[in-house]
Amino acid sequence: MGETYGLLSLLPIAVVVITAIITKKVIEPLILGTVVGAILLYGFSFFPNWVGDLLATMSDPDVVWTMVIPALFGILIAMFGQSNAGTAFRELAIKYVKNKQNSLLATYIFGIIIFMDEYMNALLIGGTMRNLTDKFKVPREVLAYVTNSTGTPVSVLLPFSSWAVFLMGLYGSSELLDGDGFTTYLSTIPFMVYPMITLIIVLLFIFRKVPMTKYVKEAVARAEKGNLFPEGSGPDTEGFEDELEENSGNTKKPRLINFVLPIIVLVAGTIMFDMDLIIGVILAIVTCFILYRLNGTMTYSELFDTSVKGIQDMVELIVLIIAIFLLVRVNENLGTIEYVITSVEPLITPLLLPGITLLVVAFLGFTTGNYWGTMGIVLPIILPLTQMSDVNTSLVLGAMVSGGVFGSHVCFFGDAVTLTSASTQVSNMSQIRVSFPYALAGLILSFFIFLGLGLIV
Repeated sequence: MGETYGLLSLLPIAVVVITAIITKKVIEPLILGTVVGAILLYGFSFFPNWVGDLLATMSDPDVVWTMVIPALFGILIAMFGQSNAGTAFRELAIKYVKNKQNSLLATYIFGIIIFMDEYMNALLIGGTMRNLTDKFKVPREVLAYVTNSTGTPVSVLLPFSSWAVFLMGLYGSSELLDGDGFTTYLSTIPFMVYPMITLIIVLLFIFRKVPMTKYVKEAVARAEKGNLFPEGSGPDTEGFEDELEENSGNTKKPRLINFVLPIIVLVAGTIMFDMDLIIGVILAIVTCFILYRLNGTMTYSELFDTSVKGIQDMVELIVLIIAIFLLVRVNENLGTIEYVITSVEPLITPLLLPGITLLVVAFLGFTTGNYWGTMGIVLPIILPLTQMSDVNTSLVLGAMVSGGVFGSHVCFFGDAVTLTSASTQVSNMSQIRVSFPYALAGLILSFFIFLGLGLIV
């Protein structure tokens, strides 16, 4: 079927990429791409067939699993927020933090601990640590950089996070990958070069072992004079203030056990039940219910209301997941993979494939803000090229994920940047002016490392 549609099989992907660049949106371009694909496939009867493909996608076991996990994580994230559990860590840190570097180091460590979801990381870390870093005159945009550049790399390097869940589902749905999504994901972790380099760069940045850019020097000098906010930023400049004020006004007693125990149960439960992440998250949620009632943190009504809100907060993510998998189905029906293989086979250079994958995904993530969508689009294209070139699949997938993480860091209209800017109360561009030079340096270094790995792996 792919040979029949030829060059037209690339049209849905082109529509998604171009529309995303123009509109700076994610879900709508993906849906539009699936509609365009349905028109190519079914002609004037595209709509009922598009609905049929949508229902078939939503009933696919791998897709259902990937939809359920974010909903469960949403409940857990909401529980932590409503119980004020994260504040307990800040109160503990205040007892030991004595200077500016240590306050950023505490933020870095806290970011590693809050690894389950980048949204939770962005809002919780910035919102709880800003009072601590303010005490030592840390510029808010520097706090934003450390927060955002720690959260996503940690989330993607640990197989118990929303990033991991999405990628496991994506891998599990591919007929070109052997084994289950979890096993495939684990095999790619050693090759997630950019996230590892980013964590190292952030740590070096904290201890001033890498040069400060001109903008960072100016920000530090400004903060030393008592002005923590860059021009155009401040407590009332971002659109998420209502949510942040609600969190900051939480009067519930912070208890460290309210965070630590559910996380231990999440990890231990997942491992004990044959790495079943659904069981692990459910056990963590049950732990929250029991623990928060026993210590009087939340009432039954608050627990159930918080659970519903947590699911609601993940609805957009679930819709995004459905749209991505529907586009994958459309591309398979159009024969996109076969066409790409036939077209680029004479041009394939096995040595460059991991590095090129990194750069392509990084560029698309940066220009569209669609990091997960980009990976969903790229995966069915790079897998045949990888297998045909006899390149290590885990290496190429690690490069793909690395590119996605870069996009998450530097897309000024992306979710991760926006939420981090909101929690630290700076503009998105102020954060990017700090983070982009270091992220770009990490990307360039990662590219050359992937070239080297291509020779030895």
